[in-house]
Amino acid sequence: MSRTHCHRCGRRLAEGELKYHVAVRVRSLFDGTIPEAGEDDTEDGMERLLRELSDVGEEELNSQVYEDDVFVMCLPCKEAFLENIYSHIHPKATPEHGRAHLLH
Repeated sequence: MSRTHCHRCGRRLAEGELKYHVAVRVRSLFDGTIPEAGEDDTEDGMERLLRELSDVGEEELNSQVYEDDVFVMCLPCKEAFLENIYSHIHPKATPEHGRAHLLH
């Protein structure tokens, strides 16, 4: 008996049933621009920033830089997941219209 469940709907997925491994990789992006020096760039501003960061846990700070998640999904949930992601980018981002052009 399979103990694999869809991470989206929770349904148990039988052995041999079609299922998908969905990996999500999120990385922070630096565009090469550093904002102009402002009043927060003074020594007092830096001290305040360091105090604020000392209250934030390492895991939370890391999640602001990168996150990797892996899910197992059934076919309907995989399709709903992709539709949700791509529908915000382009209203015709469906399997029927193709998504490859949106992956750049």
